[in-house]
Amino acid sequence: MKKIKIMGLIVLLSTSLFSCKKFSELQQNPSAIVNAAPKLVFTGLLLNMSYSPWSADHRNNQYMVLNESYYGNQAYGWTTSDYGNYTQLANVVRLETEAQRVGATAAPYLALAKFFRAYFFVSMTTMFGDIPMSQALQGPTDHNFAPKYDSQHDVYMQCLKLLDDANNDLTPLIAGKAVVEGDFYYNGDLSKWQKLINSFRLRVLISLSKRADDNADLNIRKQFTDIVSNPAKYPLILTNADNFQLVYNSSDVSNRYPLWPSDGIVLYQDLRNTLGATYVDIATKTQDPRLLVIALPTDSAKKSGDAAYATKFTSFKGGKTGDLQTTLKAQAVAGKLSNINFSYWEASPAGIPNILLGAAEVNLSIAEAVNRGWVPGDAAGYYNQGITESCKFYGVTDPAKINTFLTANAYSGNNTAGLTQILQQKYVAFFENSGREAYYNARRTDIPKFDIGPSNANNNLIPTRWAYPTSEYTVNTVNLKAAIQSQFNGADNQNGITWQIK
Repeated sequence: MKKIKIMGLIVLLSTSLFSCKKFSELQQNPSAIVNAAPKLVFTGLLLNMSYSPWSADHRNNQYMVLNESYYGNQAYGWTTSDYGNYTQLANVVRLETEAQRVGATAAPYLALAKFFRAYFFVSMTTMFGDIPMSQALQGPTDHNFAPKYDSQHDVYMQCLKLLDDANNDLTPLIAGKAVVEGDFYYNGDLSKWQKLINSFRLRVLISLSKRADDNADLNIRKQFTDIVSNPAKYPLILTNADNFQLVYNSSDVSNRYPLWPSDGIVLYQDLRNTLGATYVDIATKTQDPRLLVIALPTDSAKKSGDAAYATKFTSFKGGKTGDLQTTLKAQAVAGKLSNINFSYWEASPAGIPNILLGAAEVNLSIAEAVNRGWVPGDAAGYYNQGITESCKFYGVTDPAKINTFLTANAYSGNNTAGLTQILQQKYVAFFENSGREAYYNARRTDIPKFDIGPSNANNNLIPTRWAYPTSEYTVNTVNLKAAIQSQFNGADNQNGITWQIK
């Protein structure tokens, strides 16, 4: 009897305690991570910021052509895209929240959060034009789920300031030997992150070359000069040792090299995917030793009977992006188009690292700025260094071969011909790297000239942007239509000319 009374008392107390809990507490998911360590959020951001090589982006960059319609095409028929980067920006807000909760030891994450904000906002404004920024991400705090659109000018101004602030914030942290955890790019080395931030700022500034003379408040030329002329304050990625690149491995499926076959069986010929003529034509004209490493001669050249075919640039051919896929397939079957060199690209399951921003680009961007008269300096020196770092990345390490190439393609000087050389070499250095940067640079400069032909699904035009996400027409109608009207006279399509490139 006494046991029954005790059990009844326990049940009564349990019921009483349970009833005292707030309903909001009962709604919480016991499996949810409420206070995530900053390093976990940071790693998640790193996982979601890269662009895959061997993708449609690089066919649109005209590095490759796809000859089978079942797998896709390079017809430039895109229209709209999405605002997926706002999810990443929400994660940046979470990183800031968790870093502030931890305190002083997490200060490096707050500095890098400024870089991430700039990185993702720049990515979207480069694609679309005007985007929400100043009022974006206010939904959870201010219940503003219909943010206004900031002008592209203002987005870039805010992003450039974020990058400058991030550099300044990192300086004392580096001096104090602070590190970040969860970093599989630079292993927590903040000095390398500082080089990335300043190099990314140069990328942003050079992307605004058409606005350098008519927007005094942006100080594009001065900002570029300040960075290049003060390496102590603004260190840069100038050698491959500091490249911001994703190194793949063979043990983690979440970081597997995209080109490596799932069954591990490497095929040394692929008639569906061949090299693009826009890239190959530049490389053969300049007799670029990188081509001999990354590509294979055509089967026609192999069967020609010429014992030296493998070392002759006439043995390499690319397919024209504008040609019909049936035409390209016929050329590939006939052995008239070059494949990539699978022995190089798939020498191991780890493959070749994917550069997001590297030394070749930075050196060539500085050379471009010198050529344009933005900064004083030796454009030829940066031009040569950019090519050298690119050659080394693609496996051309013999100094004699590099010097022979540089001598044969000596910089023409700070003139139009010299600028063309710089931009073509930047294009070559972007091969299967840096996401859409090759397309963005060609959009800005028209160098190299992208091929257009009967396969083009955009009225014989290379698109200049992406139309806004269709969901915005439902959830943010008024602000979206105002942005479209102010930029494109009400026409939201892939051929609009944004402020950045107008």
